[in-house]
Amino acid sequence: MFKIKFEDSKSDARTGVLKTAHGLIKTPFFMPVATKAAPRFVSQEEVKKMGADAIICNAFILSLMPGVDVIKQAGGIHKFMKFNKSIFTDCGGFQILKESFFLGTKDEGIKFKSPFDGKRMLLTPEKIIEIQKEIGSDAAMTLDYCPAYGLSYEQTLDSMKKTHLWAERSKKAHASHKQLLFGIAQGGFFKDLRIESTKFIDSLDFDGISLGGLCIGEPKKLTYEMIDCSIRYAAKEKLKYIMGVGSPDDIVKCVSYGIDAFDSIFPVETAKHSTMFTWDGKISIDSRKYKHDFSPLDEKCNCFVCRTFSKAYLYHLAKTQEPLGFRLRVYHNLYFVQELMRKIRESIKKGSFAEFSREIQQKFSRNNSEN
Repeated sequence: MFKIKFEDSKSDARTGVLKTAHGLIKTPFFMPVATKAAPRFVSQEEVKKMGADAIICNAFILSLMPGVDVIKQAGGIHKFMKFNKSIFTDCGGFQILKESFFLGTKDEGIKFKSPFDGKRMLLTPEKIIEIQKEIGSDAAMTLDYCPAYGLSYEQTLDSMKKTHLWAERSKKAHASHKQLLFGIAQGGFFKDLRIESTKFIDSLDFDGISLGGLCIGEPKKLTYEMIDCSIRYAAKEKLKYIMGVGSPDDIVKCVSYGIDAFDSIFPVETAKHSTMFTWDGKISIDSRKYKHDFSPLDEKCNCFVCRTFSKAYLYHLAKTQEPLGFRLRVYHNLYFVQELMRKIRESIKKGSFAEFSREIQQKFSRNNSEN
């Protein structure tokens, strides 16, 4: 299902193609988040025009609202939301970190409370596999236990053991030959557990391996340490997916470790705070310096926001908190990340990824005066 095309000579970065039931995805790739079968503040058609070959929805939340029966009646998730490219679905394990959902765990699964009607339920590995099969996503995730940052070694070990138990049961329950299945490695922020978990998930021979439980509030240096110590224990030929990473400098850094797939709400969340990505780094468009600046947001960007509106207008929308301003900022940031992925793939192919990566990290890691 996954074929590596080009490899970088100075790092573990690579580019390739992932085949799903709804087409080919060029890797590395970034998936806009569509938790409830709706991309955030942009339309499905806009997401496709940006160049996104895949999105990610949350199967557990969709099973609560609108319900699996509604999606099946529509003909599956693709027809329900009118998106004819690849759709990944998350399992719901990340909702452990949300107090409005989480009630506890036991060996059988996760105890949740629906935020919609308060109904209590037990989500088992078999149940979430069945949900993902029924709604018809292209790639499903096994049920995992995502431990919060700061948990003790003993608590993290318990979460890893449950993740492994559920991964085995998920693998056994998954019978769809059209749907890819990804196992999720956990282990918190303990190197020995990260290594053990990656080895175990790799041994189950999933279609891809996800690194979960990162970018949840820990220092960035620690994130990289966990990736670096564990990813080498995942088979080279398997697609590797890190969940929750969406900052441009983090993306290029992770690609250098051999990560092939990303998803994150980060481009949307930064737009919410008036921060926008440009090829010269981040800018805060609500800074007063842009009040009389009638130049484009980014002259190197070809999105309709940069081709149409000035910094002064975007500043005005930000300061007056106009909903249009938020939508334009989200559109631009998501477009930028898709262009970033395209440039990453091209640089790997040309042998210039190291220089491109260094440039992005320098521009986005610096302490911009307006941020």
